[in-house]
Amino acid sequence: FGSNLDDDSPLTLLLNEAMKKLPDEEETVGEPFSLAEREEASLGAMGAAQWTGQWRTRPHALLELEGLESVDDWKVTLPRGCKRTLKKAVNQNFTVVEKPIYGDKPAPHSSLAHFRCVVEHEVRLLSGDGSPEYFLDALSEAISRYIGTTRMAGVIMEYRDIESDKVIAIAHEVTKGTTVRGQWFYATDDASRRYVWFHSVHQLVARAIDDDSITCVDLGPSGSDAFSELKARYGFVSVTDWPQVANYLGPFQYPEGVTDGKGGLKLGLFERLFE
Repeated sequence: FGSNLDDDSPLTLLLNEAMKKLPDEEETVGEPFSLAEREEASLGAMGAAQWTGQWRTRPHALLELEGLESVDDWKVTLPRGCKRTLKKAVNQNFTVVEKPIYGDKPAPHSSLAHFRCVVEHEVRLLSGDGSPEYFLDALSEAISRYIGTTRMAGVIMEYRDIESDKVIAIAHEVTKGTTVRGQWFYATDDASRRYVWFHSVHQLVARAIDDDSITCVDLGPSGSDAFSELKARYGFVSVTDWPQVANYLGPFQYPEGVTDGKGGLKLGLFERLFE
């Protein structure tokens, strides 16, 4: 891409100057938003327009946890092929680390390494026939999504290849009220072949079941009928009036120690609007 430019071309020189200013691969450079700002930025993607009565959003894929005592109780309800896939997913050679998003600090995934992951994910999904037009559209979408995820609240589950230690995927989770939302997921081409998405869903369900305060897992809307059908095979039912099942009317929930020193963590942003 751009290989037809001369070394002294103004565009080549501009690129060279830009490359000199790149941060280190894993240096976090995101804006240090407060938790209140991160909460507010999270609401749109979580579908708050519907639970606040503003307008109806797309159906969400939900898994109700009533009657499930362990992740095995969930897996036993799945088709045989899904069980085989989950078995492969939990036996891959990658590591997973939980990284909370703090207030007044850069997001833990606001680095070049994580940005590359988002770009590779979007290019794979949107690049079409590989033409420059499709590539630039995918790049534009990746930039928008990266800006979005790095300004939100929640927790990042960071996947790395064991041998290279490179970031291969990120799963962004947000918990509010009694619902945990699988907000975003981005993976490299390598991760897409190693069942990382399935692993992230398995672990999300397992943690939700182990948390007595959680009653529902929400994987959000789907970009295609095929993805809706995939979620449905794993027990996530597409629900139009999803706020009747997924209760978000409560404060955002954070891992222990997550604070920006400004208080207000026990009262959700939505509820604060009505004080």
